[in-house]
Parts: sequence; structure tokens; C-alpha cells
Amino acid sequence: MMPRTDMDRLPWPVRQELHRVTAMLFEGFDETAKGRLSEHYRAGRIVMLILHGPHARPETAPVAMGEAFHLLAVVNHPRLARRASDWRPVRDRMRRAWEHGEIAHPVRLTVESLERVNGALAEGVPHFITIATEGIALHAAEGLRLKIPRRLPASERRALGLLHYERWHKRAGDFLLGAAFYRSQGNAAMAALLLHQACEHFYQCALWTLRLHGPRSHALDELRELAEAIDARLVVAWPRDTLFERRAFGCIRRAYVEARYGDRYRIGDDELAWAMQRVTALHALVAQVCLEAIGCPSTAHPRQEEAGHAV
Repeated sequence: MMPRTDMDRLPWPVRQELHRVTAMLFEGFDETAKGRLSEHYRAGRIVMLILHGPHARPETAPVAMGEAFHLLAVVNHPRLARRASDWRPVRDRMRRAWEHGEIAHPVRLTVESLERVNGALAEGVPHFITIATEGIALHAAEGLRLKIPRRLPASERRALGLLHYERWHKRAGDFLLGAAFYRSQGNAAMAALLLHQACEHFYQCALWTLRLHGPRSHALDELRELAEAIDARLVVAWPRDTLFERRAFGCIRRAYVEARYGDRYRIGDDELAWAMQRVTALHALVAQVCLEAIGCPSTAHPRQEEAGHAV
């Protein structure tokens, strides 16, 4: 099968911007591969680039102003997709273009190998089926076709969703308990780091349970955006109307790098207390959303209650 190619229905400014973003991406990829000796770099190619998400959906509902472009780059060698560091310069270039006003939309880029995409379509992974059937191909190598998707029976999809839920939600709950412990010991940096991990795992729990797929990313803002796009009820977990709310979320978002590798990371007591409350709320919301989706009765979560008492 082949994704749609009908860019004509998109507004002209959006089409022009997608052309700029596509050129930026290919230039960045060429720079990254330049001078590499490994065969998978020398012969590496982006064989397909697919726009998916709100801008690609066939319905006529208006897209929110400034809504991010969601792009899937399909490469011809699995190793090209595995190392996030190989794609960091490309992502940084597109982030700077957005921050400096060169483009009007942020770009959310994921990279998968053709082998992985075709395998996921054959397995019936809903995330990849949606991209293949609703996405718009901005670039495709000549003659390239994707596999015909397999549609999972509802019972099999629920069973897989439950497995992912149990895996991710338990780990997230453990991180939340750890954050509560370190906060009680006065170690704010470690508490913030474990809150980051709890939050990351809760969002991955929602993504893997509902879509059977999540990105290889630690970026909380991107994970939050993806999870909230699946179920808007998750939005209330992290209010962002005030400067304090945005700053507190930013403290947790930055903790993954700054609290791990630096000694200057700081988070205020009020910010940490509020973040603990929000991640505890996220714990309950993710359980509700996921268990409803897979048809399981909602049950009490003693781990959540323990963490809540420690807030």
C-alpha cells in the first residue's frame, strides 16, 4: 500500500512550510551521514517521509493555530533509526527554525526503519496503521510500497493493551513512590528526577496501552502532547495557565538531564510539592483512561494512595 499524496487540500502556507521543513530534514540527514565510514551510513536513505496527526487527517475540522507538524521518517537500515544522537542535530535545527520564526509550526520527528514499519503493519499496531492509512507522503522512494495492514481482533488488541498497561503503570508507580521518599528525605533533586521518570512512564503507559506504541523519547513536553491528543482528559493533570504552573513543569522536564549530570539543578519546595500533586493526579487519570479503553474495571491503586499521603 501507499499513503496518500494529496497535499493540495492543505492551505498554501502550510504546503510551503512543509517543503521548507522537508528540505531542512534532508539537508540535516546528509550532514549527519557525511564522512561516516559505516555501510549503513554510506548507503543510508530516508525512503519515505510521512506527515501524520492533525494536519494530515482527512476530516475537514480546522487545525489549531501553531499545531505541530508530526513527521515519520522511514529509513532503509534499522541502525539509522536506533541512535537518537544521530538525529539530534536535525531536531535541533528544526527547533531553532521554529524558535527564530523561520517556520510557524514546531516539528515532532520520529524515525523508524522500513523493516520496523512493515513489521508493525503486519502485526496490526494501530499507531502505524493510522499513519499508513491517514498520513500524507511528502517523499517516497520510487516503487516503494508498505505492507497491507493487519487489523487486530478487538480481543487481541485489548489483551496486548492490558500487558502494556501492567508493565508501564507499575514502573511509573514505583518511580512515584521513590519521588515521595526522596522528598521526605529533603533530596529535592532526586525527587524531581524520579518525578520525571514517573511522569514519562505514565505517558508511555497511555501511549502503549491505547496505541500499542510509544516513541523512544524522554521529552516530557512531547510525550504529554501525544498522550493528551489521544484522550483530552489527561490535560487536567498538568495545568499550564500560570507562569508558576509552566515553571514547575519545566523544572520536572529539565530534571532528566540537569539533576542527573549537573550539580546546579534547583527546584523550589512549592514547585516540588505542586509537581508531586500533579503526577499523583496523572497516576489516577492514566489508570482511568487506560482501563476504560481496554474494558477492565477500575480498581484501587494502593501505590497511588501511599504516594498521595507523602505529598
